[in-house]
Amino acid sequence: MGVTFRCIVIGLLLIPLNSLWIVLAEIMWYSGEPTTISLFYNVVFILTLLILANLVVRRYKPTWALEPGELLVVYTMLAISSALCGHDMLEILVPIVGHLNRYEPLEARYSEIIALIPAWLRVEDPVALQSAYIGQESVYRTMNFVPWLRPLAWWGAFTMALCSVMWGMNLILRKQWIENEKLSYPVIQVPILLVTETDALLVNRLFWCGFALAGFIDLVNGMNVLFPLLPRIPIVHIYNIQQFFPERPWSDMGGGWISFYPFAIGMCFFMPTDLAFSCWFFFFFWKAERVLASYIGIHGMPGFPFVEEQTAGGYYGIALIALWITRHHFKRAFLILIGRHVERETAWEREEVRIAAVLMIGGTVFLIWFCLKAGMSLPVVLVVFGLYFLLSIAITRMRAELGPPAHDLHHAGPQLQIVKFLGMSNMHRDNPNDLAMFGFFNFFNRAYRGHVMPHGLEAFRITERLKLDNRRYLIAMFVAIPASIASAFWAMLWVFDKYGAAAQAVGPGELFGREAWEEVYQWFTTPEIHQLQPTYAILFGLGVSIFLAVLRMAFRWWPLHPVGFAISGSWGMEQIWLCVMVAWIIKVLLLKYGGAKAYKPAVPLFVGLIMGDFMVGSFWNLYGIVMETRVYHFWPY
Repeated sequence: MGVTFRCIVIGLLLIPLNSLWIVLAEIMWYSGEPTTISLFYNVVFILTLLILANLVVRRYKPTWALEPGELLVVYTMLAISSALCGHDMLEILVPIVGHLNRYEPLEARYSEIIALIPAWLRVEDPVALQSAYIGQESVYRTMNFVPWLRPLAWWGAFTMALCSVMWGMNLILRKQWIENEKLSYPVIQVPILLVTETDALLVNRLFWCGFALAGFIDLVNGMNVLFPLLPRIPIVHIYNIQQFFPERPWSDMGGGWISFYPFAIGMCFFMPTDLAFSCWFFFFFWKAERVLASYIGIHGMPGFPFVEEQTAGGYYGIALIALWITRHHFKRAFLILIGRHVERETAWEREEVRIAAVLMIGGTVFLIWFCLKAGMSLPVVLVVFGLYFLLSIAITRMRAELGPPAHDLHHAGPQLQIVKFLGMSNMHRDNPNDLAMFGFFNFFNRAYRGHVMPHGLEAFRITERLKLDNRRYLIAMFVAIPASIASAFWAMLWVFDKYGAAAQAVGPGELFGREAWEEVYQWFTTPEIHQLQPTYAILFGLGVSIFLAVLRMAFRWWPLHPVGFAISGSWGMEQIWLCVMVAWIIKVLLLKYGGAKAYKPAVPLFVGLIMGDFMVGSFWNLYGIVMETRVYHFWPY
């Protein structure tokens, strides 16, 4: 058995609960951010509960038990749901949609922006906005939810079109990246191990040692938050290395926390040693670059040395390298699409190429039509989405090949680069609608930590690993996407109407909406001329990334990886750089003195570290939600 009707139904039933968990954790109580790491701990927690329940069912009613493929279908549906609902996607959109009309009567400064944005993209009704921002209301009252339906329906269709293009690209890339190159997909190794080797893990002593160590730390620290007189085991944000260097130029290096996240050490153990080395090497490279810039005294260029732009260029370089490697497969796919016969083609390959073409063309046409209908200019629309999908390909490739535990790219989205390149004053004069619409685009370009595209290709890797049916798995994903979008909107509105977006004392609430429109407001009121330096930094980062890739292909001993260059200047790496270094040291020593024979027996220990952190940490997360109180955050701080 593989992809069945019952496992899809189970996934659909769990999606709303999963979405509500994420929103309550990330927006209301801020008791953890599950969608800011590559492997979503909320999904692993639910999958583990399903596995344990399945063991009971298998013992007493074997014919009712779920097969490994069915469990992984549920995992994929929940992972897609989490990515869409999460911290860098629809959680950001809902506050953006309501912010302008909520605060214009109170602050009287958004009228120019509102005049440029169509009414069908924002909520105007004051009663619905009042209930969402003040709270103590029910989302099920007609006056509270009906005014949200039209704008959220439009943005839901927009999100569906984004997913359509990304899933089309996944279908095109599937054969090359999975069957031909046989990439390893480290991120999904833990879920596959949990499902396919459950019995072996449950009797493995190293697994339970790792589980007990991580779980005990979380248990002790969780009790300390509730009862401060109890002891605490300091593992998170012990010190910031910046505080050891209080004077300039050293103090300008930026933050770097000394933390020992057990799950991060476990995840980094699955990374190739060259990538792990590159991550912490380039982490210090960016620190040195900032110190050098301060020492030289370059103060006339705001943002110098443009680390975010350089790393964005690294992402674009990874995407272009991946596309270049796949060029022959693109030719093959095109020949299949026009009806030519190619060597060793299959019926599914012909079908997936046609489906991919329909998805990519249909999604792209809708996105362009949507933006033109909203008043945007065609050249800007093409550049924004061209760059966005390049970033999507880069993230999907780095997860497929190397599996970094985090991949975020703050303050470097395509819309921000366009504004800097063209100039705020020029866009304010020539393209004011583009400038206004960029406020909405923040919802899928604020950062890329929980990006949805990689989960589609990882699902196809699961089908190849477990010999499942690709068509049925694709159907399960297509069903999950609209269900996830609807569930995310429902969860956000339910939380807002109950607690109040502006009344929340713990989570970000309406912060995401204010953040997006404050930026647009500054563009309109204090416009600057164009800045070419950030564009040069992107091109420089692109060149460095390609140069590193060429060196790796030319010299097998070359230790620096372009992915390490791209992801090491981020917020996520500031949190886990030491975990990467610790895992790298352990793995290098293990392989050097024990060889490959020592590596495989050690894997359960690091799976145990991940699971202990995820299970006990998720328990505290859910406890805080149910009891409506702040609890211990095992991630990020």
